[in-house]
Amino acid sequence: MLRSVSPVHLEYMRNMGTFASMSISILREGALWGLISCHNRDPRRVPLQVRNACDFLTQIFSLQLEARENTILAEKRIRLRSVQARLLAHMAAEDYFIDGLVQHPAELMLLAGAEGAAIVSGEHCWRLGHTPSEEEVRDLFAWLSTHHEEDVFATDALSDHFAEAADYADKASGLLAISISKMHASYVLWFRPEVVQTVKWGGDPNKPVQEVAGVQRLHPRRSFEIWKETVRCRSLPWDASEIEAVKELRNAVVGIVLRRAEELASLTDELKRSNKELEAFSYSVSHDLRAPFRHIVGYSELLKKQEADKLSERGHRYVDTIIESAYTAGTLVDNLLSFSQMGRTALKPRRIDMRQMVDEVRQRLAMEVGDRRVSWQIGHLPAAVADPIMIRLVIENLLSNAVKYTRPREQARIEIGATRENGEVVFFVRDNGVGFDMTYVGKLFGVFQRLHRIEEFEGTGIGLANVRRIVERHGGRAWAEGVLDKGATFYFSLPDIEGAA
Repeated sequence: MLRSVSPVHLEYMRNMGTFASMSISILREGALWGLISCHNRDPRRVPLQVRNACDFLTQIFSLQLEARENTILAEKRIRLRSVQARLLAHMAAEDYFIDGLVQHPAELMLLAGAEGAAIVSGEHCWRLGHTPSEEEVRDLFAWLSTHHEEDVFATDALSDHFAEAADYADKASGLLAISISKMHASYVLWFRPEVVQTVKWGGDPNKPVQEVAGVQRLHPRRSFEIWKETVRCRSLPWDASEIEAVKELRNAVVGIVLRRAEELASLTDELKRSNKELEAFSYSVSHDLRAPFRHIVGYSELLKKQEADKLSERGHRYVDTIIESAYTAGTLVDNLLSFSQMGRTALKPRRIDMRQMVDEVRQRLAMEVGDRRVSWQIGHLPAAVADPIMIRLVIENLLSNAVKYTRPREQARIEIGATRENGEVVFFVRDNGVGFDMTYVGKLFGVFQRLHRIEEFEGTGIGLANVRRIVERHGGRAWAEGVLDKGATFYFSLPDIEGAA
């Protein structure tokens, strides 16, 4: 509002035939994460109230983004913590703790999401998975010992630090290393291979500078043809949870070597505290957002009621859209709040008649089904020992989704059944609905992840995230299979309690 935009921006606007623009910054931890850029063919002055509303919505987006990223990171920390616990158990069972790592290479690599690992201690060098040669590993070990004395070293571009690594970029473009002992120079190394990336730019990203009347001036690019840049000798980056996991493993190994069991207990307490803080943060964000949405709805309804005679038909439509959008956003916040509380609620398990619970949920869905033709096929459902309130939420989510996504079918078919395998009972809900592309199955159980447009199927994208969280808290798993336009099957497992009281 108080300064002009860059002259080159004005030239871009003229080239595009637009005479008004507005940009809204999306900040993540004080840094620019993204930008919403708006354009108009004619000059347009955006009212202050609308600008404030746009700014408010981007702040909400930033908070939701931060909560989502932190939730994903926390869930990954929990998974890696279980891998770390197994590695510690393996090490504790061996006279020489390194044997516990060497004899379980898959879990050692899973801890850091690596394709290869090496353990170097004194004269010994163990290589596991996809790694450079022993000589190359020892050269790398010598370089680390001399130039990097920190406890943890991580890079996704090893050849930028150690030029010789370019020779084996296909095996180790990324390196994550922990120092076990300073006195005896012992390291555990994890490797990631090169991932060749082709970055596509809308024109050459090098900004041209031209001389105009003796003055160097920045000019807009004259061509927006795709300009490709190939990035080599880089691996997928190590994320914070992986670095923390190997750092904790190092601390645990040092604790074993020095017989400091209390240090391991302290690490466990710290992880629990971090998880509680994250849950409290998610709860706080969701709770604090509810009031602003209530204000938006309240004042919009007052505007519609008291100024009705002054509003045009378009104005009424705009106000209705604001109210509807605020209600939708409020629902999202409520669901996020529920998701946060799900991880903190204590489980109260008891024996559940799964067939009876499915029948009760079907009756509750009668209004959603309406006069549609739905064929229900319910097989034998074994009893389970679990928290009935939480498992009911799982059943409600899966059956409600089956009813919703079979809506385009003239004859909907929904099958519910169970099988016993490997000490667990696997329940499934199968339908002949719109299905989904298995390419995106990894997104299915994420918070706010949707594979269909909201205009086609309503929902907030939290239901399946709740399903997975509930099932995993009961010691089970949740997964799905689908074929686009041919239906989907959702599975969840619970421990088999055959004969349990």
